Amino acid sequence: MIWLLQIPAPILGLLWVGAVVGFSVGGLLVFRKAVSHTRLENANAVSSTVFQLAGVLYAVLVAFVVVVVWEQFGDAEDASGLEASAIADLLRDSAALPAESRVAVQQSLIAYTRDVIDDEFPRMRRGESIEEQSDELADVWETYLTVQPESRNEIAFFDHAIVRLNDLSANRKMRVSTGEASVPGELWVLLLGGGGVVMAFTFLFGTRDLLVHALAVGLTAALLGFVMYLIFALEHPYVGALSVEPAPYVTVLQVWSE
Repeated sequence: MIWLLQIPAPILGLLWVGAVVGFSVGGLLVFRKAVSHTRLENANAVSSTVFQLAGVLYAVLVAFVVVVVWEQFGDAEDASGLEASAIADLLRDSAALPAESRVAVQQSLIAYTRDVIDDEFPRMRRGESIEEQSDELADVWETYLTVQPESRNEIAFFDHAIVRLNDLSANRKMRVSTGEASVPGELWVLLLGGGGVVMAFTFLFGTRDLLVHALAVGLTAALLGFVMYLIFALEHPYVGALSVEPAPYVTVLQVWSE
């Protein structure tokens, strides 16, 4: 299903909400043909009470899931920002390294940054998995292992660079792990099943005006469909149009090229 996120967000959102509304209103029309409005009117008091209870329980569940996926999306943005910040610090501090190693270190860091922008982010946007240790990052480590600091100043900056390089690796792993996180399938069953139950309760309200009833059901279905789409889109923070952008990495290259 993740391939659906490759569809432009406005189109996918409209199609999804339209499908939910059409299915709900169509179900209402079939239900109203099978059950008379008189029978529904006699059960309005019970239907209203049970609907309120079901609605509150389902709202709590949806709110919990929305908060979880939003925090997951925020963690993905933080991971990318921290990784780009580590690259920027390493490039800045490389000026204090021995002259014979400085250019090689800078080139390896720039090559890694370009690979993240030009290769990894497009792959993640298509839903592909990214390895925790890339060849470009391995090249960065190998380049630092060839550095031979001599003066106290070079040794101090080199020691700090190794710490930031470890931070870079850790932030990369965080970016990969947040990109692979998802809402458990059992929770999706509960979300969709609970949404179906809530929509079924909207069929039970007794009114002689079918148009008003259909309008109320359609608006409720539209809201429910939009919430489901939002959860699905935020569940995969690096996939599709509504995803984390590589802007921090681009900024690093722009600043360094000036």
